[in-house]
Amino acid sequence: MIEFVIDCVVLGVVGSLIGMLIRRRHRQRSARAADGAPAGIPCMIKRASHGNRWRPGRLLIHAKPLTWRPAYGRSAVVLPDDLHRTAVRAVSTREGLVINPGSRIVECASSDGTVLIAVMPVDLEQVTGALSAA
Repeated sequence: MIEFVIDCVVLGVVGSLIGMLIRRRHRQRSARAADGAPAGIPCMIKRASHGNRWRPGRLLIHAKPLTWRPAYGRSAVVLPDDLHRTAVRAVSTREGLVINPGSRIVECASSDGTVLIAVMPVDLEQVTGALSAA
């Protein structure tokens, strides 16, 4: 019984530390965005014109034009100028197998086709604001 209590306490402490680190990282990113520095919002993008796969990366929301930097290798991709938001929705069951089920998907349209951007709810306002301003 005492081992179970110790395990629960250790798990609680570790969970609290992880939560503090995540909140700190989000505050730092928000502060950089408020200063006008190019803030990289972690996201996943799915573009019909570039294969039908979710690709991890960062959306540089204060870069002109709006730019997405892949997590692995390749150079940054400039998103189309006429990109505009059409809808915001929750993740479907099928998409939840590939991306974080707690994220939100911002559906966008452009002359190149549809673009889906999956972001966490805490970053949703910054992404939708950047899409409106672009």
